[in-house]
Amino acid sequence: MHISRRRALLLSCVAGMAMLAPPAFASDPLRDADAGSAAAADAEAAEGGEIIVTARRQSERAQDVPIALSVLTGASLERTGGYTLTDVQFQTPSLTAYNSNPRNSSIGIRGIGVSSASDGLDTSVGVYIDNVYLGRPGMALSDLIDVDRVEVLRGPQGTLFGRNNSAGVLNITTRKPEFSFGGTAEFSAGNYGYNQERISVTGPLIDGLLAFRATGFNTHRNGVLDNIKTGLDANSVGRAGGRIQLLATPASNLTLRLIADYSMEDDSCCVSATKLVLPANLSATTGRTLQALAALGYTPARSLDFTRNNSPQNMKTDQKGVSFQADWDLGFASLTSISAWRYWHFSPLQDSDGTPLDVIQVNVAQTKDDQYSQEVRLASRPGRFTWQVGAYLFHQRLKDHFILNQFGTDASNFYTTYARLANPAAPAVVIAPGSQYLDDVDTTVDSVAAFAQANFAITDRLTVTGGIRYTHDKRSGTSDTSTVGTPYVPTSIPFHYDVSVTDDNVSYLASISYKLAADVLAYASYSTGYKGSGLNLNSAVSAGTPLVLAPEKVRNWELGLKSQLFDRRLTLNLSAFSTDLSGLQANIVPTSGNRSYLANVGDVRSRGVEVDASLLATDNLTLSANGSYNRAIYKSYANAPCPVGVTGVCDLTGKPLFQAPKWVGNATIDYHVELANGLRPYALAQISYRSGTFGTADAGPYSRIDGYALANFRIGTTFAKGRYDLSAWINNTFDKKYFQNLTTTAIVGTSPFAYAGQLGTPRTIGATLRASF
Repeated sequence: MHISRRRALLLSCVAGMAMLAPPAFASDPLRDADAGSAAAADAEAAEGGEIIVTARRQSERAQDVPIALSVLTGASLERTGGYTLTDVQFQTPSLTAYNSNPRNSSIGIRGIGVSSASDGLDTSVGVYIDNVYLGRPGMALSDLIDVDRVEVLRGPQGTLFGRNNSAGVLNITTRKPEFSFGGTAEFSAGNYGYNQERISVTGPLIDGLLAFRATGFNTHRNGVLDNIKTGLDANSVGRAGGRIQLLATPASNLTLRLIADYSMEDDSCCVSATKLVLPANLSATTGRTLQALAALGYTPARSLDFTRNNSPQNMKTDQKGVSFQADWDLGFASLTSISAWRYWHFSPLQDSDGTPLDVIQVNVAQTKDDQYSQEVRLASRPGRFTWQVGAYLFHQRLKDHFILNQFGTDASNFYTTYARLANPAAPAVVIAPGSQYLDDVDTTVDSVAAFAQANFAITDRLTVTGGIRYTHDKRSGTSDTSTVGTPYVPTSIPFHYDVSVTDDNVSYLASISYKLAADVLAYASYSTGYKGSGLNLNSAVSAGTPLVLAPEKVRNWELGLKSQLFDRRLTLNLSAFSTDLSGLQANIVPTSGNRSYLANVGDVRSRGVEVDASLLATDNLTLSANGSYNRAIYKSYANAPCPVGVTGVCDLTGKPLFQAPKWVGNATIDYHVELANGLRPYALAQISYRSGTFGTADAGPYSRIDGYALANFRIGTTFAKGRYDLSAWINNTFDKKYFQNLTTTAIVGTSPFAYAGQLGTPRTIGATLRASF
């Protein structure tokens, strides 16, 4: 979309939504100690880490919550320039976040969850924005604008959160409306044509009774990967949107919050670069594939600086939602109700064969998702014995229209050549250009849950916690394939699936915490988690492949220590965990070139330690660091599908889990000085490291993603008593080339011939001006 159109959308979102005044509701279900502004949150964190979270659906100091969690305040994200979940990943331990495209984004915690975004599956890591569960991972890709905080809860959160989550939760809270007028405006510009505009305005509509907040954003960046075939740069960014909120206090014991939002994406996201080409002598079929490509004039080669796809890549999404939260203080307890509706639409255009040839022209997955949710909670007042009870309803309907393959002008020639390399007498393969293999999928999910959790302070120092949740899930779906024209025969066998599955699950939590000192908390917990059964509807799976996937079930042990020392100048949090998961749901990519499918890939174990520390070394210097060691392996996976380059019987038992780095480390140095006339110069440095991983579930020898380290730097100054902030920044300073993901490249019906994946963002340089009023 043209930049001027984006800016028009930005302005219309803010102005139009302000006139419509749609309601917005709270992310904090109970009495939330909202920081109110970036400056307030900044000061709060600097004065001893008094960060308030709602990790247990009530407002508590982060240091008092016996859960392994990391918190990034909105002020921290703005100070470091972070605005996506990928940025959050580089500031917290044990989190993995990347997107193959807006539909297939993946989020994992402790090595669990980075599997597949298939519409037949739930996510292993639940993402909640203002208490509303996002039913598709692509919904979470909108820019994190005007955020109060991001809480990363590690381990299963099977009791309190609306949808059971087997790996963890991202709990995102946006800033609330305020009863005093104010706002912020920000403009950033950089290389690759980068520009980002943000604006947020808040204030009273009726003094003491009704307040509003209107937020808008626009983010644009040109492509960073040359396409030498089309001349159009790939992997551009184009996102824009807005949010409007109303906060009403009609009575001293009643708060109402209404939120409406809209966002869109229109860019060339997620084109892969080729990491390696497989050796021609790897197998007879790989050799034939490479020979057939060469016969048509294409010789694959490693290329980290360019791509040669013959079709343009275009990703379009739009999403919108409305939510309403009511908090009513009944005296003996607080009642919270959260009603929400969300809609997400994905319409891509992708080059399906990954080559400059016109064999498979495009791959399209037009997805429409409607979801409705209702949650009611009743929570006691603070005291020696506290409790929460609640119920949750969720309904989701996904409709997909897939162009699985659309064959081009080179299809007949390629498949004929491929066949005759094995048998010179093979008949010619005739495929009419434009022939299609289609799949229409309709999936419905209904979930009902009831839950309870209680804390009892046995003494002033010793507290025990217990929680339980019952969940009933039903998932049903139909899938119908059809053909247009004369597509390639092995892919064109029509089928009809009509399948459903029902689950009943009880998850529970038991924990004990002890205050060793006023600011030192030790805790131990055992919890279970669950992720519902899945349906294998998105592709023509091979004979014998089950249509229904068993649920994931998790058992997790946790030991932790949270401490603040030296007059709270040092915050040091440690956690150790052992997680056993049965029936991991993952995506299998056959080495035959057939379409990928979903399967339970065995049992896994994730064990490790995490550290999260921050030191106010002087009044001007803050040092922070966090990291994790995680040994995530297949605990049991005999008779696994063999990866590319391996034959015979494959047993992955004891092998590392895919997309699960063993080592993660992040460090930040934040320095500022106070000068005359309200000047406050500052400098900030960030270093992030992730060890190597496997990119595919089969732990194949060619799917290894190398480890990498990134460095970001920022210098700037605030002036006019903090009203303005001007900074210059450089990200990925040393222009490290690294892969976020990796998978096989194949033309349907033939063997893989290469491995490719999406590269991380190269070195970017720019400046940001922020104004508060």
